[in-house]
Amino acid sequence: MDATLSRQAAIAHPWLKAGGSEAAVLRGLSLLGRTQNVTFLTGGDVELDRLNQHCGTSLDSGDFRVLRPSRLAWRSIGRTDALRGAVFQRFCQSVAAQFDVLISCYNLLDFGRPAIQFIADLSFDEGLRRMYAPPPYGMWNWAYRPSPLRRAYLALARRIAGRSAYDGRQDMVVANSRWMADVLSSKRGINAQRVVYPPVVGDAPAVPWNRKEVGFTVLGRIAPEKRIERVIEILSRVRSLGHDVHLHVIGATGSDAYGRSIRGTIDENRDWVFSEGRLDGERKMALLAAHRYAIHGCVAEAFGIAVAEMVKAGCIPFVPDDGGQVEIVGDGRLCYRDVDDAVSKIDRVLRCEEIQRSLTEHLRRQGELFSAERFMSEFRNVVEEFWHTRQDAISAAARA
Repeated sequence: MDATLSRQAAIAHPWLKAGGSEAAVLRGLSLLGRTQNVTFLTGGDVELDRLNQHCGTSLDSGDFRVLRPSRLAWRSIGRTDALRGAVFQRFCQSVAAQFDVLISCYNLLDFGRPAIQFIADLSFDEGLRRMYAPPPYGMWNWAYRPSPLRRAYLALARRIAGRSAYDGRQDMVVANSRWMADVLSSKRGINAQRVVYPPVVGDAPAVPWNRKEVGFTVLGRIAPEKRIERVIEILSRVRSLGHDVHLHVIGATGSDAYGRSIRGTIDENRDWVFSEGRLDGERKMALLAAHRYAIHGCVAEAFGIAVAEMVKAGCIPFVPDDGGQVEIVGDGRLCYRDVDDAVSKIDRVLRCEEIQRSLTEHLRRQGELFSAERFMSEFRNVVEEFWHTRQDAISAAARA
C-alpha cells in the first residue's frame, strides 16, 4: 500500500456552524480524503448538505469517518461553550493514539501528542477574550464578567478537560492572520510558524461598476462584537453629507436583547436601512456584488471572513483599523479609527472616481489571497511539513 494512503489523519472541530473555520474543515477533509484515511472528530452533528452548500464542497458521508464523544456526555453539559470544549478535549485525548496526523481546526487543543493547531479566534484564552471581545449584550453580560462564579465555572471546565503530560513544544501552530500571530506571540509567547488565510467559497456575479448600487452591505452574525449600531451611525452621518446611500444588514437577527435593539434601530431608519436576514451561497454573493461598498464594525477580529467575502464580491469595504481585516483590505484608506474617521474616509472615496478605480483594482488582487485553491495548497504544505518533521524527530530519537 502507498505510504501516504496508509496514514491515518484526524481533523478536529468541536461543532460546525457557518464560519471560516468550518470552511477550513470541509476543505481539509476534501484534500486529505484524496490522499489518506481521514477521520473527523466533532461533538455536534455533521449536516453535510448544509455544510457543502456553505463551503462550496461536494463531500459524501462515505468520504470520511466521524467520531464523537458519547451523546450522553455531550448533551448533559448543555450549550455552555467552555464545558463542551472541555468534554471535547478529553474525548480527543482518548482517541489520539489512533492517528498519525492530528489537526485542530478550531484553536489550541491538547491531544496529548504533537499536532497541527489552526487558530481561528481568541476564545480559547479567557484573558485574550476579555481583552479583544466585548461581553454579550443584555442579561447574559453578567455571566462573562470576572467573578467567583465564572472562575469556578472555568476551573470546572479545566478539570474536565484534563491536562496531558505533553508540553506542546512540537506542535505546528498556524494563525489565520499576521495580526493573530502577533497577538499570540506578544501576549502569550506562542510562536505561530505559519499564517494561512481561510478560504472564501462561492463565486460572485461580475457586475460592472457603473451598474452597481451606490449603497453598502454589512455581513455577519448580529452580535455585540459586530457593532451594527455603530455601522448605522457612521452611514447616517455619511448621508448627512449629501450621499444618498443605503445599507443592507445581512445576518439573522435573534430574539436576544442585542437583536431586539438592532431591530429597533433598523425600524427607526427603515427608509434607508434594510434587514435581509440570513443569506447563504449565491443569494449572499449576488447581493454583495450588486453594491459598490461594504462596511465592517467588528474591532480586532482575528481574520474577518465576511470582509474577505466582500472583497471577493467586488465591494470596497471599510473596516476598523485593528485585527486581521486590515490585512484583507490592505489599504489604509479603507481602515478607520472611530466614527469621525470612518465618515471622513467614506466621504472622500464616494466623492472621487479615481480613488474608486484605484481601490477596486487593488482589491481585485487582494481577493486572490483568499481562494479555496490557495488555501488547500497551503493546507497540504502544512500537513506534509509537519509529517516529515515528525518523522525526522522520531528517527533522531531512535538513533540517540
